Amino acid sequence: MAILSNTEFGILRLTISRAQKRNSINAEMFDTMTEALSRAASDDAVRVVLLQGGEQIFSAGADLEEMRSQPEVLDRAMTNFFAALRAFPKPVVAQVMGPCVGDALSMLLYCDLVYASERALFSLPCVALGQTTRFGSEPITAAEALEMRIITGIADDESLDNLVASKVARLAVLPPGAVRAMKALLTGPRNKALEVAAEEEEAVWRRQAGSAEAAEALAAFLEGRKPAFRPE
Repeated sequence: MAILSNTEFGILRLTISRAQKRNSINAEMFDTMTEALSRAASDDAVRVVLLQGGEQIFSAGADLEEMRSQPEVLDRAMTNFFAALRAFPKPVVAQVMGPCVGDALSMLLYCDLVYASERALFSLPCVALGQTTRFGSEPITAAEALEMRIITGIADDESLDNLVASKVARLAVLPPGAVRAMKALLTGPRNKALEVAAEEEEAVWRRQAGSAEAAEALAAFLEGRKPAFRPE
């Protein structure tokens, strides 16, 4: 399975595990995470969710091959996942090691705590692919992510596991009702702002994603050549 799921000591661990594809996320993987969040929302055994990738890369983002072959299927799965993540009532913690690209970076906007290794890299190559951002995201550097508190903290590789483990363990033993109530208070204004931004971005993205520019950029990337853009 490309998404590994394990619940222990009140912690639901969702691990992106598709190293041969640089942990790119296809529709089936988005659906798996959506279903896991849906079950966890009403499961008293789950107090906190930990979202992580591999040791070498967090994720290269959405699967570009599927984006080209089955765009409607991937888009539906992504939209459902981000809606579920935004509405999830319990704490979500992300652990990032290595590159975090595209829609994988957008995930971090909806996580409550994000801890990254010193070698983590963040990028949104949407313009290079002839597209625009979605789901309330914008291009940022790692330093900007920390300054904007999209990333909660940074640690070296040797310390990151222990740091994240201590944070999720603490969340798992706090009073669950109080934690959910506090999250609702803290994320309410954020989610409203993101919803407004996401609606505008969605309209622009759909127009640009269907353009000849986007088709050429994606084809060139998958075929390993330089794109040739022409005015439409």
